[in-house]
Amino acid sequence: MISYTDLDYETPGGLTLEQMQANRKQARPATVTLPGAKEQDAGIRNKMLLAGLSHEFAMSPEFSHFILVQGSYVDFENPFITNFENRFEKNFALRTHLNYEKNWNKISLAYRLGFEGGINDILIKNYDNNKGIEGNPQNFDQIKYTSGFYFLSQKLNFNEKFFTDISVSLNSNSYEWERLYPRSQDGIIRFKNQWLPNFGITYLLGKGFSIRGKIGKGNSAPTNEEIRSSNQEFNVNLVPEYGWNKEIGIRKQFGNFIFVEGNYFNFRMKNAIVRRQNDNGQEYFINSGETVQKGIEILLDSKNFNLKNDFLSNFKFRFSGSFYNFRFENYQQNNTYFSGNDLTGVPKTTINSLFNFIFFKKLSVDYSHFYTSKIPLNDANTFWSESSLIGNIQFRFPVDIDNTRLNVFFQIQNLYNTNYVLGFDINAFGNRFYNPAAKRNFVTGIQVDF
Repeated sequence: MISYTDLDYETPGGLTLEQMQANRKQARPATVTLPGAKEQDAGIRNKMLLAGLSHEFAMSPEFSHFILVQGSYVDFENPFITNFENRFEKNFALRTHLNYEKNWNKISLAYRLGFEGGINDILIKNYDNNKGIEGNPQNFDQIKYTSGFYFLSQKLNFNEKFFTDISVSLNSNSYEWERLYPRSQDGIIRFKNQWLPNFGITYLLGKGFSIRGKIGKGNSAPTNEEIRSSNQEFNVNLVPEYGWNKEIGIRKQFGNFIFVEGNYFNFRMKNAIVRRQNDNGQEYFINSGETVQKGIEILLDSKNFNLKNDFLSNFKFRFSGSFYNFRFENYQQNNTYFSGNDLTGVPKTTINSLFNFIFFKKLSVDYSHFYTSKIPLNDANTFWSESSLIGNIQFRFPVDIDNTRLNVFFQIQNLYNTNYVLGFDINAFGNRFYNPAAKRNFVTGIQVDF
């Protein structure tokens, strides 16, 4: 596998609510002390070469081995309001595991023993941004991030009715950091190794009706961008997030018509990593105590109904929804307590729907909606977004020419011309939370199948 990408896009920067209401198409304007995003040619320019090789070998009917090696090189540029960042990344990853599978009359067993790890070697250079051109150097830094985990998993199936999924892994993460300019500093951070057990069961109560439960521990180490964020400081006090998740769910197939799935989870996370912004709009990250994350997720999916007429030939639908109660716990910032506040950046409710119609046995129409409830924009919960309902519609029509099929499509995005924000800058300094999304827009294209 090999791929190359070359990406170049503008980053207009976050707006205050008043600025968005005045002109939602504007970039972040200049202030008395700082230039604006347009003046500084703020943007992302990212070139990446990714290559990998995988191999699977069956040693016997029961034993097999899999290995994957991959590497990438990234050339990243980010002209920002206060600096011009160049980042050069060399990444290497390895995954390998030995597999065992055995089937008896009413029992099947599978084991997997393996290792996965990676090395990220990153050179970061920050300069003054002179209207989109590199100026005087600010900071040059090097980070070498090493991660890896050993894992063992087992799957056991009794009579196609009782299923177990048990796994355990040992995770390790560390990084070396070095400041190259304007002064010399270095250090090594080794996070505590984590044993992460997971246990899940599924029981088939009847035809097309099952119940499942799961309990497990997970952790997430700080990323490179969180360790050395855009404020150009090393957040050496960051530690990995971790927590226990408990989950229960049901699945039910009603004949050949409708499939229903529902899940409830309760996740308690400690040392949560949250985003901050300083007065220059630069981000940094801190561990913020604990979060309690409870929620229900549902899915309703129909079969493809053949209506057996020439006008409306086929019809199907899909609904999904998430209902969350995510809150901070034992969280204090300076002398302010945020315990009990809603978790920043997470909506309580999201509902998605998709209806697919096929007319004249050829014209396919996808009619979709995405509802998002209001979102807390800062940890204090003093600023909230508005809820939004976005509609899209897409038309697809195949045209056959000899042995070639042309799939012509036309899509209207944001069908109702809604004013909404697709991504918020949470905890933004100066209340610059808003990155307005496009209003009604159109996409068309052709996919060719030979």
